[in-house]
Amino acid sequence: MDTDKIIKTLINGGIVAFPTDTVFGLACIMEKEAIAKVYEAKGRSFDKPLPMMCDSFEMIDEVAYVNAKAKKIIDVLMPGALTLIFRKKECVEDYVTMCKPTIGIRVPEDDFILNLIGKIGMPFLVTSANVSGEGSLLKWQDVLACMEGKIDAIVCEDARGECASTIIDVTEEDIKVLREGPVSLKEIQEVLQ
Repeated sequence: MDTDKIIKTLINGGIVAFPTDTVFGLACIMEKEAIAKVYEAKGRSFDKPLPMMCDSFEMIDEVAYVNAKAKKIIDVLMPGALTLIFRKKECVEDYVTMCKPTIGIRVPEDDFILNLIGKIGMPFLVTSANVSGEGSLLKWQDVLACMEGKIDAIVCEDARGECASTIIDVTEEDIKVLREGPVSLKEIQEVLQ
């Protein structure tokens, strides 16, 4: 893996496919043209914002409003296969969230990705590396077959998980599970007790 090449590709507005601790992801920086390329590559509807990856609680706190319940969940279950939906802060441009007031954020349990985010010094937008409406991909060869000609770089290693992250909405007092994944509702409830 040529980390410098991947960083250069991302900074220049390119799309990079890489394995994560869940499924294979497509990453870009928070720049209009790069975001548009991800939507085009996936055939994704523009009313579905791309999730964000951060490398720490501090980075999450810069872009989202974190309530006490969310902070507890972050402290115990992140990094990990968990995406939390927050209210975004004003510093996050509307084009990043497709004019929605919320943003999904995850801290992956993956040193390579955390290192990339740290070196660039800002969050990435990362969605699953598959055509919208189709199943998530785990093997780099499958991603290449699906995305060849649509992406600028790929990390040739397989994803370490078997399914996409659990998604929890933490914008209100009562949390809501939007998608079941590797982190169970029981685990989340235990953290909040």
